[in-house]
Amino acid sequence: VRGFLETLSEEQRAAYSLTDTIDKLDSANSIETFFIERAKQLLKAGGVATLILPSSILSNGGNTYTKTREILLQYFDIVAIAEFGSGTFGKTGTNTVTLFMRRKQTAPDTAEHYRERVEEWFKGCANNKCKQVIYKDGHLIGQYAAHIGVAVPDYQTLLSGHPNDALLSHETFAQYRKTFEASSEIVNLKQKMGFKAKLQVERETELAMRFLAFVQAIERDKLYHFVMASDQPNPVLIIRSPNDTKAQKLFLGYEWSSAKGNEGIQISKDANGHHRTLLYDETNRDNADKINRCVFDNFNGTLADIPDALSAFVGTARLVDMLDFSRVTFEKQVALKVKKAIAIHSKWALSKLGEIAEIKKGKSITQKDILPGTIKVVAGGLDFAYLHNQANRPKNTITVSASGASAGYVNFWREEIFASDCSTVRGINDEQTFYYFHVLQSRQEEIYQLARGAAQPHVYANDLAQLFIPVVDAATQKSIVAECESVDSEVAAAQASIAAAEQCIVASIEKQQRSSTNKKSLQEICEIKRGRFTYRPRNEPRFFGGAYPFIQTGDVVRAVASKVPYTQTLNEEGMAVSKLFHPPVVLVTIAANIGDTAVLDYPACFTDSVVGLIPSAGISARFLELMMRAQKKHLNEIAPQMAQKNINIEILKPIKVPVPPLAEQQRFVAEVETLEHAITEAQALIAAAPTKKQAVMQRYL
Repeated sequence: VRGFLETLSEEQRAAYSLTDTIDKLDSANSIETFFIERAKQLLKAGGVATLILPSSILSNGGNTYTKTREILLQYFDIVAIAEFGSGTFGKTGTNTVTLFMRRKQTAPDTAEHYRERVEEWFKGCANNKCKQVIYKDGHLIGQYAAHIGVAVPDYQTLLSGHPNDALLSHETFAQYRKTFEASSEIVNLKQKMGFKAKLQVERETELAMRFLAFVQAIERDKLYHFVMASDQPNPVLIIRSPNDTKAQKLFLGYEWSSAKGNEGIQISKDANGHHRTLLYDETNRDNADKINRCVFDNFNGTLADIPDALSAFVGTARLVDMLDFSRVTFEKQVALKVKKAIAIHSKWALSKLGEIAEIKKGKSITQKDILPGTIKVVAGGLDFAYLHNQANRPKNTITVSASGASAGYVNFWREEIFASDCSTVRGINDEQTFYYFHVLQSRQEEIYQLARGAAQPHVYANDLAQLFIPVVDAATQKSIVAECESVDSEVAAAQASIAAAEQCIVASIEKQQRSSTNKKSLQEICEIKRGRFTYRPRNEPRFFGGAYPFIQTGDVVRAVASKVPYTQTLNEEGMAVSKLFHPPVVLVTIAANIGDTAVLDYPACFTDSVVGLIPSAGISARFLELMMRAQKKHLNEIAPQMAQKNINIEILKPIKVPVPPLAEQQRFVAEVETLEHAITEAQALIAAAPTKKQAVMQRYL
């Protein structure tokens, strides 16, 4: 809207800081930027806004757009950004972004607080120890230094006004020097007679002071906006529509038509007349498989895994990773294609792994090249691949899988190994190697992200070498290793107890089968009914708003572990009583994973690939389910050989199982459930291990 500022009075224009960035009122056309500042004015702390804007607002250069992005970073948490293609708004052909934002705290003002903190840092940390202790936010300097790939002690020399050679040789700071030397201000200064007349030491001192002011001004701006971008509690949800026209139509659920008599939006609808789109579900706004729910959850801080159906279009990224801090001119452009970055935040000095540890590539060896022996060959998998007769790495070596599906997997070997398709890491001694292993393992998910290459992802040794590792004193290193190895010992003990309990359950069931003198066929002791519903897509409307779970074949296994009802439901309207099963019922799969079992202890419906065994009086459903577990192998053996193996009720009817007195059944079930409870507790301990190690790292580092 060209000249939009001319429609405002001078007093109204003065209310916007962006007005100061406009040179000519009559030609100014960046009205979208003023909507951002207006949102900042209108919203109280915690208030939310969603604005649809040209996508160029995230990338355009120039003073107005840079200032607008500063307003975004300083005053808003950016919850989500949805980028839509040119087909979204028809004939305008404009690519847009929808910004979902929440206003930051205003009392006290978050932006002002951190602005003051950064100013204090650049006065020299040594001169402001009191405030550093009060606010305890000096760790933010370490986070920023790690993010740009600089050791904290080196960066602190800039804050104190005496940047050292290590800092100035860094790629970004070397670029600062080139830009400074090439600037018209410095070129002209060097040509002035007064400057030339000074002694060489005086000229060097003046240039050094000017260069320091030049670098500090840039870094002050970068550090401040890094801190503001770090302040928001959740990562940014990034939504990107596909570029392909057909794919975009499926994503949006509509297309624009120019056909005569049929102009405008043509909505894609399902058989029930509902809008078919990935963006939302008009019959259920809480549908977890739709994008609007992902945005909602990120506002609430409850966003978990992105559904598989959305993963091609939806992802998350830290806001600091969406900004480019490497350029000399820092215009705060927000990138939606994020470079993978790995950083660690610590109160300790950081060094690159390649500078403090030995990192070596493995020597690839195939199975046909090995010689019989006892040395484990570690390739790309999670375990050793095969055995060889010689080692190329000593005891206590860290391996990081180099390629394949497990590229980046961190492992540790106490025995000698032959390192094949992997990289190895070792410290100067075993204690240091143990420490590096636990630090790397605690950052496993980040290291997976180092994988490069589409066809065959690789994690390269050079990339591992760039990881920043906290350099701790010997006492701290020893404490971390001891506590992490204590966690590992707990896990090993839990794994052993699970294996022992599982073997005991299997042995108990087999013993019951062998020793029983009273066996009866299933048709004698229970009613056998097949489910009545076939699979239907998850987005079919009749699956929502009903009263009962709908169980599919794969859910039978999950029911064994968790007993959690399946989330899909069938509409109860018109449902015949015979289609609903009431507990107790023993579920047995008769297709796909034949012989999986579970006890249904809540009313539910299930697919026709699942059979329900309804036990007669005197038969414990749980006991019957345990006895049916022993039939899994037999059922798979007698299943007819077809394209997809399956069995029917007639095959199940003659299957015989032990039928001891009810009291004996209950005693047997109690013994098994005691073992299962022990397994559950051990599994919970194993699942909690990564969190325990993270807590150790957090406490010490």
